[in-house]
Amino acid sequence: MQSKKFLVIGTAGHIDHGKTSLVKALTGVDTDRWEEEKRRGMTIDLGFAKLELPDGTVAGIVDVPGHEKFIKNMVAGAHGLDMVLFVVAADEGIMPQTKEHLTVCESLGTKRGIVVLTKKDAVEPEWLELVKEEVEEFTKGTFLEKAPVVAVSSKTGEGIEELKRVIAEVAEEVEPKRTEGILRLPVDRSFTVKGFGTVVTGTLLSGRLRAGDRLELLPAGREVKARSVQVHGRPVEEAVAGQRTAVNVPDLKKEEVKRGDLLATPGYLKPTDKVDAVLKLSKDADVIVTSGHKVHFHHLTKEVEGEVFLIDRQELLPGESALVQIRLKGEVVPVFKDRFVVRHYSPARVIGGGEILNPLPPGKFRRRFAEKWKELLKPFTEKNAEAIVLKLVEELPGRLSPRELVQFTALSPEEVERLVERLKGEKRVLVSEEKLYPADYLKELKAQTLKLIEEFHSKTPILEGPGKESVRGKLKAPKELFERAIRELKEEGKLEELEGSLKLTGFIPSPEGRWKGLVERAEKSVREKGLKPPTVKELAKELSVPEEEAYAVASYLKRHKGFHRFADFLMAPEALETAVTALKELFSGQERITVSQFKDRLSISRKFAVPLLEYLDQLGFTCRTGNERVRGEKLK
Repeated sequence: MQSKKFLVIGTAGHIDHGKTSLVKALTGVDTDRWEEEKRRGMTIDLGFAKLELPDGTVAGIVDVPGHEKFIKNMVAGAHGLDMVLFVVAADEGIMPQTKEHLTVCESLGTKRGIVVLTKKDAVEPEWLELVKEEVEEFTKGTFLEKAPVVAVSSKTGEGIEELKRVIAEVAEEVEPKRTEGILRLPVDRSFTVKGFGTVVTGTLLSGRLRAGDRLELLPAGREVKARSVQVHGRPVEEAVAGQRTAVNVPDLKKEEVKRGDLLATPGYLKPTDKVDAVLKLSKDADVIVTSGHKVHFHHLTKEVEGEVFLIDRQELLPGESALVQIRLKGEVVPVFKDRFVVRHYSPARVIGGGEILNPLPPGKFRRRFAEKWKELLKPFTEKNAEAIVLKLVEELPGRLSPRELVQFTALSPEEVERLVERLKGEKRVLVSEEKLYPADYLKELKAQTLKLIEEFHSKTPILEGPGKESVRGKLKAPKELFERAIRELKEEGKLEELEGSLKLTGFIPSPEGRWKGLVERAEKSVREKGLKPPTVKELAKELSVPEEEAYAVASYLKRHKGFHRFADFLMAPEALETAVTALKELFSGQERITVSQFKDRLSISRKFAVPLLEYLDQLGFTCRTGNERVRGEKLK
C-alpha cells in the first residue's frame, strides 16, 4: 500500500481577487478567522485549510492576505510551498500585488503553480481570453511560464472540480519533503487551549515530530517537550515534513513563543544576526542597491530589519544577482540553501530575495576582504557539501563539531556522520574531542611546538624547557592531538620530556651571556644570607630583573646547584645542612621540639623558622604532632 503524500499549497495574488473564496470553494473552510477580517471582507493574516485529493494526497492550504499593508504576513505563509495557486481576477487582470506576490514566490524558490483565473462568472468569454493572454505575457521567464491556467467561479462552482483535478496532476510531480533530517517547525501561530496550555502551529519543514519529543525553541535556546501533536486538527502519533502541524508545548507560555520563532531538534542549530547569501533583485525593482542599503529581511516566518553589503560588486541593478552579507537587527536561525525575501525599507515593498549560502559567517564582511570572502563562499555557491566541510575545517580548525555541520550543509546528521567518517578515513580531516581539524594540523602543531621550545631555549637558556601544559596552552591545542604530537616528536628523536618540561633533544641548560652573571650574583647572595634566605621576589629586586627571570635563576640553582625552594624562599644547600645538624642536636636530649626551640637554636625569627620546619617535614627530617615536632624517618 502506497503511503500518503503530504504537501503544502499556498495562495497568492492581489487583494479582492478571490483567494479566500477560492479556498472555501475547494475545501468548505472559511479561512478568515478574525472578526475584523469578516467585518472588513479582507484577509489580514494567514488562514489554513485542508484539501484531500482523490488519490489520497493530503494538502494543507495556506491562504495569504493580498493587501500591500499585510505583505509581511503573506511572506510568512509563503515559505516551503510545494505549489501555489496564483490567483488573478478575470475582471481586473494583473495588479500591483499580483507582481509583488510573484516576486515573493520566485524569491522563495517556488517550483510549481497553477494560475487560477477567478470571477469567471463576472466577464464575457472574449474578455477572459484577453486576461489569459495578459497572464501568459506576465509569467514569461518565471516558474509559472508553462503552468496550467484554470478559470473558475467560486460563486457558481464552475471550474472548481477541474481545478481539483489539475491540482492532483501537479501534486504528482511534487517530491516529498525530507523526513530524515533534523526537525524544523517555523512558528506562524501560538495560542492557549484551556486545559492544555500553549499550542504552536506551523508547516513542518523537515524531519518528524512525535509526542514526547524534546524540542529547542530558537533563537531563545530553550528546551521544551512536545506533549501532543495534531495534523489538521486531528491527533496523530507522528507528523512528517510537509504537514500543517500543531504541537502542544505546556512548558511555554503563549507570550514566550511568537511568529518567527523556530522549534527544532535540540543541539544542531545556532541563531545569527548576519548571513552570507545570493541576492537577486527583481527586474521590476525600482531601486539600485549599494552597500548599507536598508531592507526588511524575511526568512521562514520571521521578519527582521537589516542592511545589505555587496561582496562581489559595487552596486546591484534590477534583474541582477550578487553575493551579499545581510546584517540584521535581530536573530534568525538559517540553514544552508534556505530561501529569503527582502523588501525595501521605506516605503516597504518587495524588491527581491535569494538563497542563504553561509548561515553563520565568521565575521563582518569588509571590502578589503572581498577576494578571501568570495573564496570562502565558493563551495557554498557550488553546493558541494564535501568542499564546504573541508573549507570550514581549514578556516575554523578545532571550532566545529560534526553536529554543527548540519546547519552549514543542510544534510541530515547521519549524512554528515558518513561524510566526516569518509574524509577521516581518507586522512583529509582529523577528529579530536568531537572537533574537526585539517589533515595537516598535526604537522603544523609539531612544527609550532618545536619552534616555541626553541624560542624558550634561546630566551631562557638556564632552564630545561617550558612546562608541557604551558606549551599546550599557548598553542591552544586539544589534549589528544597535543599528546600525539609530543609522542611522535619523541619517537622522531626531536624532543625530550623531563619532569613535566619539554626540551629539544641534546639541549643542556647553561648560564650564557647575561645569565651567567645573574646566576653568580644570585648564588653568592643566597649563600651569604644562610639561614635567613631571600624570597625569589626579593631576589628579583636585588638583581634588578623581572620576577620571571629571578624564578628562572632560582630553578637553575635548585636543579644544578642543589639549592632548596620552599615557601618562595631560596636556600643554599649548606644552610639546610646547618639546620639539619641543629635538629640532630636538639633531638639528642629530648623526644619533641617546638618552633621556639628551633628558632632560638638557629638564631632566626619565626618568619624563617616556621616555613623551614614545614619544609623539613616534607623532606622527612621531622614530623609534626600538634604544635611540636618529633624525629622524622631520616633522623631515626
